[in-house]
Amino acid sequence: MCLEQSEESINITEFKKLFDENKKYVFAIALSILRDFELAEDVLQEVYIKLFQQMKYQEISNVKAWLITVSRTKALDQYRKKKREITGLDSDYFERLECILEDPLEKLVLSKYLELLDQEERQIVIMKGIMGMKHREIANIVDIPLGTAIWKYNAAIKKLRKNIG
Repeated sequence: MCLEQSEESINITEFKKLFDENKKYVFAIALSILRDFELAEDVLQEVYIKLFQQMKYQEISNVKAWLITVSRTKALDQYRKKKREITGLDSDYFERLECILEDPLEKLVLSKYLELLDQEERQIVIMKGIMGMKHREIANIVDIPLGTAIWKYNAAIKKLRKNIG
């Protein structure tokens, strides 16, 4: 999706559509890094504020890739700032997942990803398994070689199969 905006106006309907279509992915990436619901919500808000501001001044040729990259960067920045305060998943985590996932099976799978995988593995599996991204896109976002992205994804899936199954 390509957006072209002038300084005078931003198409609010288009912006809302972008938000509705992508908020789940932005939130999932932030949560996979931060493992803290409130901090992930903060990142979601910051990303969309930045998108709104960015759209005023320039065209974004691939909004989904831009959102994912900015989400990951903001979440990593937040993690570095608050890593001593981040304690992990809280007791009502499962109930709160319903805001991003409606299917009970998806909730269970996502929670297992977060529990069993390390930070980078969680990001790769969420981007590939839930968001349907290609390995090449993931490699660019995570800033690793394509072969490494494929290997890490396969290793994470193997770890999940071993521990979930």
